[in-house]
Amino acid sequence: MKLPTFLLLLPVLACTPKPAVTDTGEGEDTSSVDSSTNDSADTDETPVWREFRLGTSATLQGVYASGQGVYAVGTDGHAFVGGANDPWVPMDPPVGGVNLTDLWGQGADDTLVLQVPGAEGLISTYTASGWTVEDLGTANHEAIGGSGPGALFAVGFGGVFYNGGGAWTFETLPGNVRLNDVYAVGGSAFAVGEAGVILRRDETTSAWVAMESPTLADLNAVAGSSLTDVWAVGADGVALRYDGTAWTQVDTGQTVPLWALFAPTSDAVFAVGNNGVAIRWNGEVWESLPTGVANNLYALHGVSAANVWAVGNRGTALQFKQTGG
Repeated sequence: MKLPTFLLLLPVLACTPKPAVTDTGEGEDTSSVDSSTNDSADTDETPVWREFRLGTSATLQGVYASGQGVYAVGTDGHAFVGGANDPWVPMDPPVGGVNLTDLWGQGADDTLVLQVPGAEGLISTYTASGWTVEDLGTANHEAIGGSGPGALFAVGFGGVFYNGGGAWTFETLPGNVRLNDVYAVGGSAFAVGEAGVILRRDETTSAWVAMESPTLADLNAVAGSSLTDVWAVGADGVALRYDGTAWTQVDTGQTVPLWALFAPTSDAVFAVGNNGVAIRWNGEVWESLPTGVANNLYALHGVSAANVWAVGNRGTALQFKQTGG
């Protein structure tokens, strides 16, 4: 792996909306593990994830797996790059001390592009020329998504901003909604948020419309393998699937909050959540993928369905890798 030029050479000591985390800086992560249900990390089952610890007490909230390296960002401006066979080292963050809430990436090495939303309306971009930071003058961005640098959406409590290859522009939404995530292909997009809200953007008209939702649970993540096969997950283990016509609820067997999705194919959809829960849709049912950890997991990305990364509390990074992945 070729390390970007913005890396620091020395390690650091320490380095929702996802919930606020109270960190003691010592011991195992217990501050935001959900103990309100009987769900727990599948510690009695054989883990199918490999665990890495990044030497930080920061909560990691975004991850991008480039195939040449894995990038993770989190609270207080912490950012790291590493991999399964490479040391995890801290990155020089674009803005110090600001919570970084998500990570979108494309390319690798000299073609690498990273987009990092965060608190205080900031969006940071990394290219071969280094970091640039934009202040959109709004509330926190919770997530960023899209199919390329010329078709990106940033969502949060301040609404939706769209970047079609130039400047970020604000888009009007139906109602006063609080959004947590966005999935987009070109100018078509789905966004989800609190109280089961689901919005869809029409690429032709650039208009956002509310969709009928089968739940009032907060929806934390949305992803799909196409615009006619989209998933959303959220509070109480809820999962919804859109088939191009309507959203329906699908049982996950979980009751803990689910925070992130990765949907490389229609029959391989991954979700993670509180207490180290990781599950996969295999085309017919949601099945458990034991992690062996009790940390809350907040972000997912992968090179393919056979090589997936999850990150979460206290610098936790996990890799799920099948033979040949």
